[in-house]
Amino acid sequence: MSWDVIRVLAVYSVVVQHVTHQSPINHAELGPYPFVLPLQFGASTLLVISAFFVCVTVRRGETGAWLRNRLARLLPAYLLAVVITYGVARAVAPAFGWYVPNVTDLAANLLLVQAWSPTFHWIDASYWTLPVQVMAFLAAALLWPRRWTRGAALPWLLWALVVVPVVIRFVWRDDVDSAQWVRSIFDGLALHRVALFGVGIAIWLWTRDRFSGKHLAAYLTAVLVAQDAHSYFVDTRSTVAFGVILVGIVAAAGGPDWDIPGLRQLATPIRWLGGISFGVYLVHQELGFVLARFLLDLGVGPWGRLAACVAMAVLLGWAMTRLVEQPCHRWLTGDLWRRARVAGGAVVEAIRDLPQVPQPQAPSPARSTGQPRQVGADAADPLMSLPQWAMASSQLR
Repeated sequence: MSWDVIRVLAVYSVVVQHVTHQSPINHAELGPYPFVLPLQFGASTLLVISAFFVCVTVRRGETGAWLRNRLARLLPAYLLAVVITYGVARAVAPAFGWYVPNVTDLAANLLLVQAWSPTFHWIDASYWTLPVQVMAFLAAALLWPRRWTRGAALPWLLWALVVVPVVIRFVWRDDVDSAQWVRSIFDGLALHRVALFGVGIAIWLWTRDRFSGKHLAAYLTAVLVAQDAHSYFVDTRSTVAFGVILVGIVAAAGGPDWDIPGLRQLATPIRWLGGISFGVYLVHQELGFVLARFLLDLGVGPWGRLAACVAMAVLLGWAMTRLVEQPCHRWLTGDLWRRARVAGGAVVEAIRDLPQVPQPQAPSPARSTGQPRQVGADAADPLMSLPQWAMASSQLR
């Protein structure tokens, strides 16, 4: 229950913040709204939760299967959301006077490389979390089998995730004079966000009694200061709000479940909203901007536009979850994977059962009567390649 509450708070604060605060920044004609939620903490909260549960789940079973499961849950819905958003933007942006994404933008977003070049534009700016999560999953799958969570090296790694990006930010990567390759690497690897994954790992270590409470408090404080520094201390209110949410995450990870009066009566809708949160995240921003513009042209007031945008996010998020995310995940990790393994096994068995071609006898040595030696006769025989290939292929298993 506690994790569902935090996830719902994070995702739907993102929705309201983007509708009321971000949309007038991107498109001035879409504001004002009856109120503004300027605090930006929801997406960072989701990354912390993701990192925590990476630590919980990567330890179970085979790492490759874990990574396949994660990517199968994430990528199909994301790729479809990119294509849908691209198509809608191409259809309506010219009439609205907004930026019209091109095929290069579409390819960059599908390949998750939007942040690597200023020539690429985000199909939806809220998608910045997806490349970061995929990189984190790949890193976890690579490092976990090498026992990266053992020993005293891990705390040093976590502190490096905080300190090193700040040093790079203020020494090499500024917004004026830094070289483009420095910006591309810094932004492409999302170095200003990697400490969020360190937070999730640190909280998990604390629940395993491998981080003391004082060490965890010092680490979380350092992360908050570093995050505020990356934004040049212009949005400290959001950092404070994020700190409050981190306290809630620590309570959810280490304390009893929040099955308390009040929340208990709301358990069903909270779990339902939490279950569709990823789908909601994928469809709420750019498509919400488009809906808000249509409603504005129809004369719908601020409250009506806000309610309609939130309702659209929930409805489309539910559809994305039920019709895309869940069935694709089942298909990619279930029937499709089993069939691929069966087919692969059949191919290997067929290779193993190939008839072996007899090896030719070595040529007899040349006589001293002047008869020429058969140099290279073995290599010239075309049949020699078949048994070598078959023998090598039998080792694939």
